[in-house]
Amino acid sequence: MKKAFIIFLLFLSSQEIIAASLKVSPGGFIVHDIKPGVTYNLREMTGIKLSIYNDDETTHTYELSANKPSEAGRWERGYSEIPDPSWCWFETKEVTISPRKVGYGNVFFRIPDKGEYYNQHWVAALGIMGKQEKGIGFGLGIYVRIQIETESKKDVKQKPWGLLGIVPGTLTFDNISPGSKQIARAIIYNNDDIAHTYTIKDIREIKGLKGDDYRTRSYELVSGPGWIVPDKDQVKIPSGDTGVLSVRLNIPEEASLKNREEILFVIPEEGRPGFIRVRINMIP
Repeated sequence: MKKAFIIFLLFLSSQEIIAASLKVSPGGFIVHDIKPGVTYNLREMTGIKLSIYNDDETTHTYELSANKPSEAGRWERGYSEIPDPSWCWFETKEVTISPRKVGYGNVFFRIPDKGEYYNQHWVAALGIMGKQEKGIGFGLGIYVRIQIETESKKDVKQKPWGLLGIVPGTLTFDNISPGSKQIARAIIYNNDDIAHTYTIKDIREIKGLKGDDYRTRSYELVSGPGWIVPDKDQVKIPSGDTGVLSVRLNIPEEASLKNREEILFVIPEEGRPGFIRVRINMIP
């Protein structure tokens, strides 16, 4: 299946985030296959704006900012903090909203055009904070997380950014029919200054995680663990070195022609994990 020049898929949280009289929707979202060096305007690309609801009886002004997720608390497992939150920004730095009205924040982002920034899974926190008014601290604030997955690319000369890098970030099997068996390989980079043993687990094996919170919206999760089989449970990699993980595709004969997806986590014995997205594009 041919991939478009840029694939941009959006996950909208079904829930709003509420803090007293302030409400924001969507509560979080994922953008996939973001190409470094390209500026993205969320509203122009998708028609979606970040909606900010002032449910108070008073007009309020909200300051809009992009931040590292550690400034706002915890974030989704398998993602790293975005190296520089200034790569995301709002069209305006603040918005004033009348009582019981809604305002909007238009989000832009651009990842610098460097080879090390392909194959990345990052998170930024978009802040909507009540501005101090007439000497009184308004105080209400909400953070909305944006998960940015940059374009998956095999032929990059630079090693990927981060202590743990995976190339490609997405393994794609195209034109697959029921009963197919294929193999694809990913390179795991240990960019840390100590050796690591990485454990490989699919998302169903990790307590507290749900596949639907990670999957691409146009894909369904694979029906069982036998569809995607890593060649090993652990990969030992010295400091500054790489290891290879082979993934075998094993599609049942009775499988439907729906496109499927699996999330394989790569978990060091200490430190933050990463993951490989595995996509199965069935024959049209």
